[in-house]
Amino acid sequence: MDQITPRLKPKVSINMATYNRGQYLPEAIDSILAQDFTDWELIIVDDGSTDNTHEVLLPYLKDERIKYFKNEKNLGICVTRNRALEKSTGEYIAVLDSDDVWLAKDKLSQQVDFLDFNYEYALVGTGVVVIDEKGEEIKRYVNPEGAVAIKNSLLAKNAFAHSSALYRREVALKLGAYPLNLNGIEDYDLWLRLGAKYKLHNLPSLDLGYRKHPGNISLTDRIRLMTLNLELIKKYREHYPNFYWALTRREIRLFIVKILSLLGVNF
Repeated sequence: MDQITPRLKPKVSINMATYNRGQYLPEAIDSILAQDFTDWELIIVDDGSTDNTHEVLLPYLKDERIKYFKNEKNLGICVTRNRALEKSTGEYIAVLDSDDVWLAKDKLSQQVDFLDFNYEYALVGTGVVVIDEKGEEIKRYVNPEGAVAIKNSLLAKNAFAHSSALYRREVALKLGAYPLNLNGIEDYDLWLRLGAKYKLHNLPSLDLGYRKHPGNISLTDRIRLMTLNLELIKKYREHYPNFYWALTRREIRLFIVKILSLLGVNF
């Protein structure tokens, strides 16, 4: 009888970038360990944390699937995400930021099944439950589901929550991975590149808990990101429909945010 040679590389590499999020790490990692899909590796890249991140991680590092790397200094989210991607060996990349959680035990297995049987797709995401610092629900939403709906709306709005995504590693690397000059919307740029060449999909299930807390984003940074978004959609206008609708929508939103900022309104 022929022997079955075990696969040395995992099916999925889970990328986790972290910076001073020690208080949230256990919940994030526990949600990975709870998955019914177990053929994964977890690549944690610590972007120079100064809190108790390493101490919190020590018990988890006993699991051989969990690998920890630390930048000698804070290099920023784009460099850190690319380092995690370069360290990964799986066919697919899942993302879970260290302050988010996966809510459904079959989150990964659903997504792996989808990409395994839909070769023309490069990315699959899920719906989102927005939670606060204590894990209490704030709101929930689903993103556009089918390839056509996503294509039609992607310039107007990022249709994928980063921590919900599962994408093909080789395709992402071939297209250049994460950009180094778009901190905060680096995932959106990658999705736009993927969607220009491949189909994209969202599952309707609410599988991600996206944590919203005071450390997420300042008003000044929000304006910076919205301005970058305008430039980004201009860059990809030839690859997607409804450019002028998307441009107008984003310009109006940026104008409103700038006015509110001048009035001293926080949101």
